[in-house]
Amino acid sequence: MKDNLSPLEIDALTEIFNIGIGRAANSLNKMVSQPVDLTIPKVEIVSNKIAKSKLKFSSDTEISAVIQRFEGDFKGQALLMFSKESGLQLVSTLLGNKFPPEALSDLEQDSLVEIGNVILNACFGTVINFLKSSIKIEMPEFIQGDINKVYVYSSENDWSLYIKVKFSLPDDNIEGFISFIMDITSLEIFQESVRKFVFGITNKSEA
Repeated sequence: MKDNLSPLEIDALTEIFNIGIGRAANSLNKMVSQPVDLTIPKVEIVSNKIAKSKLKFSSDTEISAVIQRFEGDFKGQALLMFSKESGLQLVSTLLGNKFPPEALSDLEQDSLVEIGNVILNACFGTVINFLKSSIKIEMPEFIQGDINKVYVYSSENDWSLYIKVKFSLPDDNIEGFISFIMDITSLEIFQESVRKFVFGITNKSEA
């Protein structure tokens, strides 16, 4: 794909997502018994095929994911993903380790959907606010299975905003992944919105 974002534009996009993820952390802190710090080191725009390889999940790894579809100025789906073990660990930690391991599987789906809803909506809200875009977000869904099941609603020809999320908790560091998946048309519209945002910022700083 041509006309990828420049390093400056990627840095701006990463900063926007970090603002969103910071707001999500504040919301989670109010919901759970432990402080939560979330950071996004970098945002990358890659093909779905490359995004899958970056996840470092083997073909038989059980993945717990929350998916939200969106449409409007650009459309696609957002995925928040963990290995099943990391998902259970996150739920256990955020619930204050109050439940025995055998009870966590029953709680995992509802808890991860709630966590995903907080994180993805904070990212959505911040991005559309900065980029002055309009999108409609559907209710989150829980998916569990291998990598192909998690990506069942997208194709190899789609593109991903690939984002690694670090969950820093008092006793744990847990890694999750976000993919905002769009077809080429929506991605080009999204990238143009980012360019306009960065152009406006740089023009103001030079004025």
